Amino acid sequence: MRLSVLASITLLAAAAAVAAPLSKQAALRIMHERHEGMEAVGKANKLLRREITSGSPDLAAIRTASGDMAKLAARSAKWFPKGTGPEMGKTGAKTEIWQKPADFSTKVRDFQGASRALHQAAARGDLAAVKASYGKLGGTCKACHDPYRSDMH
Repeated sequence: MRLSVLASITLLAAAAAVAAPLSKQAALRIMHERHEGMEAVGKANKLLRREITSGSPDLAAIRTASGDMAKLAARSAKWFPKGTGPEMGKTGAKTEIWQKPADFSTKVRDFQGASRALHQAAARGDLAAVKASYGKLGGTCKACHDPYRSDMH
């Protein structure tokens, strides 16, 4: 009984911490992390596209870039807490992210799954599966960018 009460208190404290509004400094830190993470996703994508479309793809480079992409995708869900939208400062993230959290979360999970599938195909050395997985990954990026990303320029 005592352990159950302690566990309940711990869970309630964790839930309260998640629900607590971010300080401006914390929000700006997360927004910077998000920006840098998305820049890294873009660089990995550029390398993947170059290698996959070349006449002789470098499978080692594809493995590295797909691994980077999978790691970044795994972290991406934490880049969009409430309070890190356009109201806080310059960002490419549209307010619709926080207005439609279930849809946005689904799109993030799709991105994560597609990036894992790409990395698994690259790890196996299956270039045909890499190309197919890369196409699916691109679809998940577009599915999220179209409704949830604005042009920052």
